Amino acid sequence: MEWSARPDLELRLQNILQKWELLPRERPFFVAYSGGSDSTALLVALVALGCPVQALHVDHGWHAESPDWARFCVAQANALGVSCMVLHLPPETSGEGPEDRARRGRYALLAAQLQAGDYLLTAQHQQDQAETFFLQLLRGTGIAGLSGMPQQKPLGAGVLLRPFLQFPKQALLDYLQEKKIPYISDPANQDPRYDRTRVREQLLPLLENLGWPHAVATVARTAENLGDVHELVDDWFALYWDRHQSDHPGLQEDALSLGFLQRLSPTRQRMFLRGWLQRLQCPLPSRARLEVLQDALMTATAKSIQWEGGACRIQGKTLYLSRAPEFDDNWQEGSWDISRPLPFRGWECRLLAQGSGEGVSHALLAECAEANLYWRRRQNGERSRMANGQHRTVKNIMLEAGIPPEWRANIPLLWDEAGHLLCIPGYYLAPWVCAPMGGAALCLLRK
Repeated sequence: MEWSARPDLELRLQNILQKWELLPRERPFFVAYSGGSDSTALLVALVALGCPVQALHVDHGWHAESPDWARFCVAQANALGVSCMVLHLPPETSGEGPEDRARRGRYALLAAQLQAGDYLLTAQHQQDQAETFFLQLLRGTGIAGLSGMPQQKPLGAGVLLRPFLQFPKQALLDYLQEKKIPYISDPANQDPRYDRTRVREQLLPLLENLGWPHAVATVARTAENLGDVHELVDDWFALYWDRHQSDHPGLQEDALSLGFLQRLSPTRQRMFLRGWLQRLQCPLPSRARLEVLQDALMTATAKSIQWEGGACRIQGKTLYLSRAPEFDDNWQEGSWDISRPLPFRGWECRLLAQGSGEGVSHALLAECAEANLYWRRRQNGERSRMANGQHRTVKNIMLEAGIPPEWRANIPLLWDEAGHLLCIPGYYLAPWVCAPMGGAALCLLRK
């Protein structure tokens, strides 16, 4: 009798977790807990279902009330019998505007708490899905963006789950009112300076007033349908990617055969290029820039095509990806040891075991940490000593690494005192200093 008296929201959440084969569970779920209505409803419902829970609260530190909100979340979680860990957003978090910086920084902090087998649950709901659809639509995105937020996706070493995506916002509010549970109301949610707020407070109500009372549910369903299409596109890319790799085993992942691309129709060519760039986690170019790249591919013109966040370069019969430099123009040259930060942003260096799964880009022999190393820019006509005692021009090394000419003057080069060029972040690692898998290594990682 008590079981049937459960609130509908708890029953629906239980059904979803059972469908995902996550109940019963002894290991705690992690919950992203902001203190707002949505995450509070998720936390309370999980506790009511008897699920073990660990709450994680990210203190963005952007206003005077942030510490008070963190204390509220800790007290509220403890009152439910749940431990709450407070994480602090670093002030140097990067991103396109405050909303993007907050999102990127928040997920990076949350991901860092997860180990293999862990699940992080977040409380995005049906209205959040509709808002995301319109935001992506107005940015001119493709199917990947319009498909909205998936219910499940990898996050760090664990998995991100969004069990409320099909729940109306009002269902969460009604649940909290029934339970008489307090929550935080963030004034930023009504601040029209933010894109999402304008979509929520102006666009969605306008659609309802114009005669579409179920616009939120309909748009969210459209995003889900496009998610199915996106999955098919991913499967198509995986098939063609395997074919490319099988036909061209000597090419690295950041290089494509021009002959392979030229045999594709223009539409398939665009789809394959987008899938390749997404695989390499590179920002996608606009449709116009992508068509410029296609024109260059068909004529095999040796040139660099750039866009915000990335670039490609054609060399011979190959297309290379060249990531946009992440370091400042005024980074400081000089000697360096691993106890100090790198002199340019976007990267960090740590002593790790190669293959530790921490996003290692370059892994140098651990012995390099004890050598006299220094970072500097390229100098005209200079050469690097190789392991066999011969010399190679830095110009040729950069050319073979696919570094666009316009980036070569300012890109950081790591040298030792014997005149060996050891590393160019993101592009080159001298083969004689490559660390073996599983061994101790001086690892350069993208942040």
